[in-house]
Amino acid sequence: MKKIFLVAVALIAISAMAQQSTPAPQSQAAPASSNIMETSEAPTPSDLYCSGFISKENYNPANQVTGGEDTPAQTLIGGRGVVLVSGSGYQEGQEYTVLRALRDPNLREQYKGQHGDIASLGQPYAQLGRVRIAALRGTTAVAEIELSCQPMTTGDILIPFQERQPMAYRKATTMERFPAGTGKVGAKIVMSSEFDLLLGRGQKVYLNVGSDKGIKVGDYFRAVRGYDPDKIEPVEALSYKSPVGDDTQKNPGKVTKEIAKKLPERNLGEMIVLNVTPTSSTAMITNSLESIEVGDHVELEGEQ
Repeated sequence: MKKIFLVAVALIAISAMAQQSTPAPQSQAAPASSNIMETSEAPTPSDLYCSGFISKENYNPANQVTGGEDTPAQTLIGGRGVVLVSGSGYQEGQEYTVLRALRDPNLREQYKGQHGDIASLGQPYAQLGRVRIAALRGTTAVAEIELSCQPMTTGDILIPFQERQPMAYRKATTMERFPAGTGKVGAKIVMSSEFDLLLGRGQKVYLNVGSDKGIKVGDYFRAVRGYDPDKIEPVEALSYKSPVGDDTQKNPGKVTKEIAKKLPERNLGEMIVLNVTPTSSTAMITNSLESIEVGDHVELEGEQ
């Protein structure tokens, strides 16, 4: 019995020595890549019909919301409520989009010349929803709300509803963090649908380029930003005046304005075009790698 025990101990020791002498397989590092894979969801009906736009079209202000069932106590009407509308040309069963001409409550420009850029594109409009004419009552029509994007109120205008064309979208995309310039159409984000200045996935933006430059529904743009201190937010540019490097460096480096101008632009995120007018486009951000800002430049992407 003692011999059996000794043999077992010897076998265990030999096995342990063999394991120690056998080199562990070395894992191979994955090749470095700046391509970032993201997935995006198709635009919903609310994205298509509630995103707003900028247009030079002159809409008839006479066709407008006059009130609701509980006027004057009720000032905001939404959900599946009923609105009373004034104007002409209505027929029972007709559908209308309800618009609101907007004014920007932000008195300060996000970037120099922003207000002038918006004015050159036309009038910003919010899309509040869709109504169907249910009955005609003299000079007033009764309309049922079929889609409510946000509450409607007196003075909001009606235009004939137009079905949006279907679009192809990317279920997955490859975003190069430092893309090469495409040489395609460039534009700028001049405004967002909710007047936000810092933007991310799902939010809607207005671009100062439209169908007169060949832009169409379903096109993709990417937002890019460089490092030139003269072209970024002044607060961010202050960082160039701060010490850089490490306390242990004998000869610390310095990023001068000339060096910063030569650095490649980085990709901030992507957006798909939902609607176009001759001079502007409405786009939804489908992916964002960092905050996108009003004033950032965008580039039309090619096919993927």
